Amino acid sequence: MTTLAGKFFLDCRPNIAVSVELISGSVSPGPTAQERSLVSFTAFHYNRTDAAAWSVFRESNWTVGAGGMNPFTFGDDVLTVGSVTWSTTTNEVTIPVYGNYYVYVSGATLPNRAFGLTVHRNGRGVFGVYRTSSTYNGIDSLGHGLVMILDAGDRLKVVADPNTAGYSGQDSRHASFFGFLVV
Repeated sequence: MTTLAGKFFLDCRPNIAVSVELISGSVSPGPTAQERSLVSFTAFHYNRTDAAAWSVFRESNWTVGAGGMNPFTFGDDVLTVGSVTWSTTTNEVTIPVYGNYYVYVSGATLPNRAFGLTVHRNGRGVFGVYRTSSTYNGIDSLGHGLVMILDAGDRLKVVADPNTAGYSGQDSRHASFFGFLVV
């Protein structure tokens, strides 16, 4: 279901239950309504004849210097649906058809390190996830997504900001990048 499982889409049939299982760790609901809403599961029916989607993740930590990492490198295990193309050479997705796409990027911080991943469209930064503090000693998971109007031929990639670092492993796959055609 997620990049943690290596998949973003589930083939669900009528009358089949879908659940979320906590593999390790614990979830503390917190004292406030806002804290209790930090864990969520979202699902919806996705059945398009012109489907276009991708999902890719990274299974190792990274540290970049003053030059950043452009492009951010993901693994070779890429899921694409429809005529979406992913280049393992340039780490870019090429959009096949005009429309509204939901695009999402995520990652995890390392203790005492700044963090930044930015999604670029045709070479220009559009949005990303950032933590500028370098004094927090824990690991945070960060993610952000939005709906973008994309043209056929647009190229999207992720860039790691200068002087940042991130956590991602085979057990977690926190660094992920996915998207799909909505309308």
